Parts: sequence; C-alpha cells; structure tokens
Amino acid sequence: MEDWQMTPEERSLKYDREQKERENKRKKGMKSLTKAQLKVLKASHNNLRKIINDIEEMNDLYLSDVAELSRCFYSIGNEFLLDNTSYWSYKDPDDAEE
Repeated sequence: MEDWQMTPEERSLKYDREQKERENKRKKGMKSLTKAQLKVLKASHNNLRKIINDIEEMNDLYLSDVAELSRCFYSIGNEFLLDNTSYWSYKDPDDAEE
C-alpha cells in the first residue's frame, strides 16, 4: 500500500516501525565497533561539536580548531581504513570515470 493510500494512523505506525528498524541497525553497528574505534568516533564527534559551536557562536574559527579538525579527519580515516589522501589528490571510487 502506498503512503497516500494510508490513513494518518497507518502512516504514523509505518514510520514508527521504520524508525525503530533504523535505530536497531545503528545500535547493532555501534556494538560491533572495537573500543579503539568507538573512542576515536566519540572524541571526534565531541571535537566537531565544540568547533561547530564556536563557529556558530562567534562566526569565527581558531587555528587550533582547524588543527583539531585535521586530527579528527586523520583519526577517523586511520581507524576505519578510509583514504586520507588530501582533497586535491583524492579520487572518489564511487564517481563514474568518463
């Protein structure tokens, strides 16, 4: 049944069920992380939170924040085996080659 064919109550139940499924998948994914991965992820998330707050509050960015962004980038890249190539050299493997 399409969304437009559902009553508001049915649509609400459907979206609640989908939300719970997504949440369960995320919880399962978080449980599968190693302690080191979780530590890097939480530290980077908190650093990004601080930097975003500073930018929003002061409309400014300190050089120390830029250094912390760089550390977050490389920590996440190293821990999750992502490509840490610089922006200018990076080629996204998902982009279609012409």
